[in-house]
Amino acid sequence: MVLLLHLKNLLGRVGRIAGNALDAAFPASCVSCGDLIEGTPLPHVCDRCFSRIYIVEEPRCLTCGYPFFGETESRNNCSHCDRLVPRFAQGWSVALFRGPVRDLIYALKYEKGFWAIEDLVKIASYAEGLSDYVKDALLVPVPLHPRKRRERGYNQSALIAAELSRAFQVNHSDELLIRAIDTPSQTGFNRQDRYRNLKNAFSCPSKPAIDRRQRYIIVDDVFTTGSTLNACAAALRQAGAKRVDVLTLGHG
Repeated sequence: MVLLLHLKNLLGRVGRIAGNALDAAFPASCVSCGDLIEGTPLPHVCDRCFSRIYIVEEPRCLTCGYPFFGETESRNNCSHCDRLVPRFAQGWSVALFRGPVRDLIYALKYEKGFWAIEDLVKIASYAEGLSDYVKDALLVPVPLHPRKRRERGYNQSALIAAELSRAFQVNHSDELLIRAIDTPSQTGFNRQDRYRNLKNAFSCPSKPAIDRRQRYIIVDDVFTTGSTLNACAAALRQAGAKRVDVLTLGHG
């Protein structure tokens, strides 16, 4: 078993070296338009498409993180989350789920495009105030059901949480939440059906124990209706967590 693990690590290093060599010989193409990329802020997004990325700034909705385009009297709810009864305190979305951000998340989620994580985390690093938002928090990715995890081979939210934890030097754990019920995909469901579909879908195992003093941030790829994040927050709260917030890379 030890020999197999060493072999797996060696093959991983060889693969990364080979990938870097190929990138040097053949410059990457833009994930959105296919143009060649040379000296751009992101490794897989060209300058023209980079300008289409909308990183959310203040003022933003404090519940879901969607930007308010202009002045607003209340920041606690917007039209994107006005029907949500949040079990979490605050939400943050890094960017709008469109253009290159959507293409990068789709590549990671559906095409095993692990290279997209580097771009997505770098986009997150451009979000002003995000480092303060995640400071001293424990990042908790939205879990996949074991069947879905076997089919896909990985959990994109867990990969995102792990890379964000390294980038912002905070801790993360993919052991606090489990998906107890193998629910149908949320795709195609309306808002009400999404909430109903996820009822009791998540739970917290007895170990590791929830620390009531710890602030937890649930991490997912996209905020759509907030139903998945809210169900995760409810599970953490039921297990004893007092401070629960959410973070997504995209909103749309």
